[in-house]
Amino acid sequence: MSRPKYIYIDDENDGSITSLINGFNDTGLIEVHQLSIEKGLSFSILESLIKSKITNENYDGLLIDLRLDGEGPNQLEYSAISISSELRSVCARNELKSFPIILCSTLDKIKETYKSDKTSHDLFDYTFRKSESPNYERFSRKLKALAEGYKELPFDANSLNKIFQRNDLKNLDQRIFERFYNQDIVVPYDFAHFTVKTLFHSTNPLIKETILAARLGINIEASGEHWRELLSKFEDCKFNGVFSNGWNRWWADLLNTKLKEISGKNFSFLKAEERVAILKEVFAIEGIIAAKPLKLNTSSEFWTICEATKCPLDPLEGFKVKLSHELKAWQESKYISLYAILERLGADKGIEPHYSEIERIEEYKRNL
Repeated sequence: MSRPKYIYIDDENDGSITSLINGFNDTGLIEVHQLSIEKGLSFSILESLIKSKITNENYDGLLIDLRLDGEGPNQLEYSAISISSELRSVCARNELKSFPIILCSTLDKIKETYKSDKTSHDLFDYTFRKSESPNYERFSRKLKALAEGYKELPFDANSLNKIFQRNDLKNLDQRIFERFYNQDIVVPYDFAHFTVKTLFHSTNPLIKETILAARLGINIEASGEHWRELLSKFEDCKFNGVFSNGWNRWWADLLNTKLKEISGKNFSFLKAEERVAILKEVFAIEGIIAAKPLKLNTSSEFWTICEATKCPLDPLEGFKVKLSHELKAWQESKYISLYAILERLGADKGIEPHYSEIERIEEYKRNL
């Protein structure tokens, strides 16, 4: 299969841009080509150029810098937000095939503009943060999955089972997928945005690898290759739906059912050592190591992680994290540990406790 091709638009045109493009292309997973623009290029002409690339040159997606109206030599009079908004509208009217739009910018620019404009969050499928040493392999894998997934996405809610590769979705909380049951026509972007932003980036009904490890009571790093061996025993809980080649996720309900079947117990009420003892007996993998509580914590009845340290955490010993969006009724909160709060871990990434937890945090501090 040919590599997905992305258009890249930036008002800069220096060595850092060349390095970024080469970083993606060197992975062999995707192709990235910069679209040449000149200072003052009109909105309508840029839109036409992008549409032509997508339609006539078979490009699969757009990678765009946030501040096209920044200080670069080829600065424009509008931002990525305005051009992306128009492109989404064109695709919704079926005047252009739907395709992924990836935001590419520095963390400072994102904090300054993107995070203060909540309405713009819905325009982009993914955000690539420019840094001195990006993980191009990881990012390219996600961009490849997005480009390929968009081509497979159907247009109606009757295809939900196919999209998410489960035949029993109606056994889950029906509020999760209700938005699709109430619409006659849904454009691919609706499915894409819902999957990446609502399912992949939240806990429940899908969980990520670190949370899976926490629920199994495992220390991933200490277990080494034995963790990968154990992980293979839970392939039947793996999410294999759209974009799954870019994001590893597992169905929380299938995991709970499997754990109950192999142990006859509710894993959430067991200590990590007890969980690991059961897993060793069932799967005969002796090298897996039980996780220990973080400093200042005592419970190993893990069910989530500390977002700052990514280590297992008992939610009862954690503090809810402030989010940029309101949780859905069926989503679980994210948590941060007291240790991370006191050490200011994660603060540079915007991970901080919810305001409702401040009083409880202060009480814990007084009792230390």
